[in-house]
Amino acid sequence: MSFQFLPALLAFPVFLTLTFLLSRKRKVTSQTYSGPFSFQSVSGSPGSGTAVLLQWTGIALLCIALARPQQGFERLPEAGEGLDIIITLDVSGSMDQTDYYPSRLAAAKKAALTFIDGRPNDRIGLVIYADQPRTLCPPTFDHAILERFIQNAELGTLPDGTSIGAGLAVAAKGFNYSQTSRRVVVLISDGEDTSSQVDPITVARAINTIHGDSLRVYTVAIGKPLSENGLGLDIETLSYIAELNGGRLFNVESPEQLDEVYSSIDSLEASTLPAEGLFVYRDSYMFFLISGMILMLISNVMKYRFFKVVGD
Repeated sequence: MSFQFLPALLAFPVFLTLTFLLSRKRKVTSQTYSGPFSFQSVSGSPGSGTAVLLQWTGIALLCIALARPQQGFERLPEAGEGLDIIITLDVSGSMDQTDYYPSRLAAAKKAALTFIDGRPNDRIGLVIYADQPRTLCPPTFDHAILERFIQNAELGTLPDGTSIGAGLAVAAKGFNYSQTSRRVVVLISDGEDTSSQVDPITVARAINTIHGDSLRVYTVAIGKPLSENGLGLDIETLSYIAELNGGRLFNVESPEQLDEVYSSIDSLEASTLPAEGLFVYRDSYMFFLISGMILMLISNVMKYRFFKVVGD
């Protein structure tokens, strides 16, 4: 809780001190009553002390209300704020190779989870692909759910194969309902396209035509380049996809470099939102104001009840 007008909090101790000093100087006057009844001083009445206590408590609450207390509530970014990011993960059979400990897929998933933890203000989604693509999670702020989808992404979920073009197309389609002007696809692959009905270059050109500069594609190459038998990474295609859509290719040769990839993307696609989150501050003085007024009213009623003199 914060206060917008802190000097108001000093009003209570100042007022209390002045009242105490003035009461010591004030002479106590007695009143004489005629009639058959004699009255003792009412200052010792058991209710009078309570009334005074309620009165001062009420004054204290009113001083707090005057200081305008506020509470901060963290909110999620609204549509149009932050980035929309879709991680497009290769889950073909070759991702089971252990040249990246404990496997290519495990290393890619670990790096992706670290990346997600560092971007709390961005909507992030997940697309997996092998012979065909599948959207597991659209861009969301619920990173806990997203992380569970990533942890559960395993080989064999889809028919084996590598369909880079189809995976890229489904990822781009995942931004259909995006309202932000900044969108990013992180495409991870360890092989050449073998299954797409439309080749990846054609898909990349279509994405550039539809989205323009609002969508960037970063490609991450895991594994070894193409060998004589045609197996391995198609670096040329992955590089062209990235360059055509305002991104860049990351040729990763170790699990440690995977973390560096996401760190580089973090610097290239820095969020415009504060890392500590977004906060809305709301006034909460009404509780203190109403409580103070009620206590003041009760104290006045109690004083009237205990201090009044009953006549004939």
